[in-house]
Amino acid sequence: MNGKKRGRKSLYEKKILLNKKNIKSMFEQGATERQVIKWLGISADTFYRWKKQYSELSDICKEGKQELISKLRGKLVERALGGSYTEERTTTKIVDGKEQKETIKITKMVLPDVAALNLCLKNYDKENWANDPQMLDIKKEENEIRRKKAEADDW
Repeated sequence: MNGKKRGRKSLYEKKILLNKKNIKSMFEQGATERQVIKWLGISADTFYRWKKQYSELSDICKEGKQELISKLRGKLVERALGGSYTEERTTTKIVDGKEQKETIKITKMVLPDVAALNLCLKNYDKENWANDPQMLDIKKEENEIRRKKAEADDW
C-alpha cells in the first residue's frame, strides 16, 4: 500500500480538517460557536462531541478566540488612552475654469474614554481599583482573615 487511506473521507475530515483556517478565522472575527456550527452545516451535538474527541478542533476554537480577545484588549487600551489619527479630505476647486483637486490632511485628537479606562483598571489593577473602594478594603480584610485562618488550621 502507498500509505493513503482508502474509501470516503469522514465527515470530520470534510467539515473540520478541510476548513481549519476558515474556522479559526471566523472565531478571530468574532463568530460564535453557533454561527460556526451553522456555517459548517452540522448539528451542535456533533460539533461539541468532536470538540471533546479531537483536541485539534478544541485548539482551533481556543486559538481563534484568543486572537480575538487579544485584538479586543488592544483596542480597549487604545480607547482608554486616547490618541490621535489623521484624516484626509479631498476638495475640488475651480481655478481659471479648470478643476483642481486638493487633499488636506487633518490630525485629530481622541480624548481618553472614561468607561474604557475604568474597565482596564478593573481588569489590570484589581488589587487597587474598584467602583467601591470601601468594598475593596473589605475584600482585602476578608482575604487576610482567610489567610490567617488557613495558617492556624495547619497547626
